[in-house]
Amino acid sequence: MELKAIKKRKAPNYPTIDYFIENPELLSKRIPDKWLKNKYVASSLATFIFLGNPDIHKSKDLKTIVIVESIDKEKKAENQQVKQDAIKVAPIFVHGKGSGASGCIVMSPPVFISEDEALKIILEALKAENISFDTVKGPVISFKALAIADDCLDEKNVADAKVKIKMDGYNAKYNIAFEFVSTKDFNKFRSDSKCFSSVQGYDTKKAAELLRDELKANSKTNAVVFYDPISHINFENSKNWKKSETKAKEESKKLLLEQVNDFIKWIKKEHIIAQ
Repeated sequence: MELKAIKKRKAPNYPTIDYFIENPELLSKRIPDKWLKNKYVASSLATFIFLGNPDIHKSKDLKTIVIVESIDKEKKAENQQVKQDAIKVAPIFVHGKGSGASGCIVMSPPVFISEDEALKIILEALKAENISFDTVKGPVISFKALAIADDCLDEKNVADAKVKIKMDGYNAKYNIAFEFVSTKDFNKFRSDSKCFSSVQGYDTKKAAELLRDELKANSKTNAVVFYDPISHINFENSKNWKKSETKAKEESKKLLLEQVNDFIKWIKKEHIIAQ
C-alpha cells in the first residue's frame, strides 16, 4: 500500500469545540440535569472547552467562560417553572357577594360567620370525602397587597398592606392547604394609614382574590381560598331582629358549604385526589 499525504481533510460529522463555542445554546440543550447538579462535572466541562481551544483567550467574546454558569441558571429557571406549574391553586368559588358595611346609616346590616363556625363546615364536608386537615401546622403566607381594608381607600396614594396569613388547614398527603377569609382576615389588608371612618366596609371576596393571586404566583402547596359570603339582615318581611339574623347566618353557612362542594369537585377533576 502506498502512503499518500492528505492535501485536504474532511470536516468531521460531529460538532467540534469551536462550533459549540460559537453556539453555546446548543450545549445547554444537551447537557443532562445530573451533570449540572454536580459542580465537579460542570467545572470539568468548562475546563475542557476552555483548554480545548488555545486561541480562546484572544477572543473578544469569551463565551465559554460563562457557558456553564448561564446553562446552570437556565436549567434552574426551567426546573423552578416546572415545579410552580405543577402546583394547583383553585379558583375562587363564588357563592355570596362577600361584602357589606357596619356603622351609622347602614340599613341592611351584614351577618358574619365566625372562624370556628366556618372551620366546622369546611372540615366536616372534607372529612366526608376522607380528606383530613391539620389545623395547627398550616403554611404562613406573607405578602404586600392593596390596602382594601383602609377606611379611606385611595388606590392612587395609599401604601400597600403588609399581609401575613397562616393557612387554616394543611394536608401533607395531597400537599394542599386551605384558608377561610373571615372579617378578621380582611382587616389584615390594612395599611398604616391614620384615616378613620364611622362606617366600616368589608369585602372578604376581594381579599380572597388577592390571597389567591399570591398563592398562584408563589405557593409551594396546592391551595384553595374560601371566604365569608356575608349575608344581610332583611327587615322587610320580618321585624324580629333575632329571627332575621339567624336566617341570614344560615344562608351564609349554606353558601359557604356550596363553595366547599365546588372545591371537592375541582380537586377530583384535577386528579389531586382519586375520584
